[in-house]
This record gives sequence, structure tokens and C-alpha cells, in this order.
Amino acid sequence: MSFTVANMLRATDLSAFVEIFDRVARPELEAGGCNKIRISQTIYGGEYAGAITMAADFDSVAAATSAQVAANTKAGPEAREAGVTLVSRSLVINREQRGTEDGEFGSLMQVTSLPTSPEEYSANADLFWSHMSAGANGQRFGVFSAAGERTGRQVAVTWTDDLDALTQASAAMFSNSDVIDRMAQYETTPVSRSIFRRIA
Repeated sequence: MSFTVANMLRATDLSAFVEIFDRVARPELEAGGCNKIRISQTIYGGEYAGAITMAADFDSVAAATSAQVAANTKAGPEAREAGVTLVSRSLVINREQRGTEDGEFGSLMQVTSLPTSPEEYSANADLFWSHMSAGANGQRFGVFSAAGERTGRQVAVTWTDDLDALTQASAAMFSNSDVIDRMAQYETTPVSRSIFRRIA
């Protein structure tokens, strides 16, 4: 099982944030057991447009917590002086992944649904990916474990190099009869969707 700590931030100077993060925070996260770090900026996302998301993957919640504290202690004062503010921090349990995390752009969709067994969850991921793979490099499926009002929501992150292809694949998937039936079976209801660009 793996976990993702998703920090949403606002920064008055994006370049300054990236420089401070790479120089001060990244080493602390990696030393604390972080397997991968992705930084993105929301392009379309309602009131979150322009926000920065730093997503860090860990194999342990305890390790993630210790590393996050260490990174905040080291980078926090300098980041705040540079105009960086924390909007939210969430913990996601990663359940399934298809394809790769490569791509200049991506989307993040949140839905509510009925509980599923691991086998059902995997079958659903296979179905969704069979359609989304036409316009995406990869998808990761998970659930918000500790995320305030978002706790319990399912989340799908999709990576692509072509936003038009992603949009077309998504439209085709949601109009597919098998997908419609599966979503009805589990009472799956989209709650929000955002589109982002990768920064690092």
C-alpha cells in the first residue's frame, strides 16, 4: 500500500517557491522516505485556479508525517517570507494504477461512490483505463483518507501530453454504456474536476 500527501499552496512567485522547495524541502522529504514528488499548478479548477499542488508518495503514513514535519520546519519560514501560503493538506490511499505518471498535463477528478471490494475496485480501474488510455499516459485511483470534507471521496488522477486527446477520451468514456451502468451500480457521482500542468 502506498500513500500520497497532497499539499495545496498559493505562491506569489512560482519560481521562488520551486527554488526554495528544491533546495530546502525536497531533501528532507526524500531523506524521510519519499519515493516520488510531483509539483503541478491548477489551470482550470474553479476557485483553485493558479494553486500549486505538491504531491509526495510514501510507503508509510508515519514516515510521511515525520518527513512533512521536518520539511516544514526547514522550509517553512523562508517559504512564508517568499509569499507561500498553505491552503490544504490531504492524505490519499493509493489503490490502483494503470500506465505511467508521465505527461505535461493532467486532470484530477473526485467522485462519491458506494464501497467496493479490492477485486471490484481493480475491475473498475480496468474498465475506466480501457477508455482513458486512448488519450492518457496513465491513471492513478485512490481515496481521500484524511482530507477534511473530502474524506471518503474517490479520486482519479490522469496524466497526458495532449489535453484535446484527454478531453475526447473522457467524453467517450462517460458516454459508454458499460461505464454508465457501472457508475449506476456503485452510485458514482462526480463532485469536482480540475486540469493541471506539471511544473516538476
